[in-house]
Amino acid sequence: MGSISIDQDRVIVLSVTAHSDNTRVIRVMSRELGVVPLWVRLGSGKKRQAGLWHPGALLEVSGLKRKGSEGLFRFNEVHRAVMFEKLISDVRRSSVAFFLSEVVLKTFPEESAHPEVFDLLWNTLTQLESIPQTGWVHVQFLGQLITLLGLAPTPETRVGRGLDLQTGEWMDGVYEDDDHLGPDLAVWFVHWTMSQAALNVSPKLSISERRRLVLGQVRYLQHHLSGPKTIQSYDVLESIFSS
Repeated sequence: MGSISIDQDRVIVLSVTAHSDNTRVIRVMSRELGVVPLWVRLGSGKKRQAGLWHPGALLEVSGLKRKGSEGLFRFNEVHRAVMFEKLISDVRRSSVAFFLSEVVLKTFPEESAHPEVFDLLWNTLTQLESIPQTGWVHVQFLGQLITLLGLAPTPETRVGRGLDLQTGEWMDGVYEDDDHLGPDLAVWFVHWTMSQAALNVSPKLSISERRRLVLGQVRYLQHHLSGPKTIQSYDVLESIFSS
């Protein structure tokens, strides 16, 4: 991609990296462009906008542009599209937002637009602000994302078969490692890819089973899209929901 100029766009903040006391490099998912890096000046005094840029923030930008085919994007103006209160103040909600942001950042390549994925993440983060129970939001999102991308495995009718996360194929025997789910967890994996999967119908899983399910969903996506990468925020999310 060469020089780019877009009058208006919506973006979701995925990560923030300090460059100096007053500047940040912020990776966002743009609806028009996919994952891109922004050069952000925070301002000073009453105009300082540090609180605007946090993972999961939903923003509208104008004058989004980049000169040439490399480098950071800049913009003219930015403001919140959705005002969050609970998502910022509630550690459970914010930990889910951080986790989802990191998964998207480490799964999708830069400058590859996925407007349908953008809309799913935007709607999930908006929902996260208001729903009473948040413990399975990230699992539901990952299941919906797998289906949205056309990657959902065909439901298995035979009992006792596990799922190979590298291929999406069902297998005989029971395997429990990073790339295989045993029969019980494989059933829940498929459950969350179904359109009728609801947050109020949640599996009774141990902490270790829930961990294998969630990281299995992430690993399945990354095997198909980008290759496995460690999601550092998951340990924080799991510790918060287990406390």
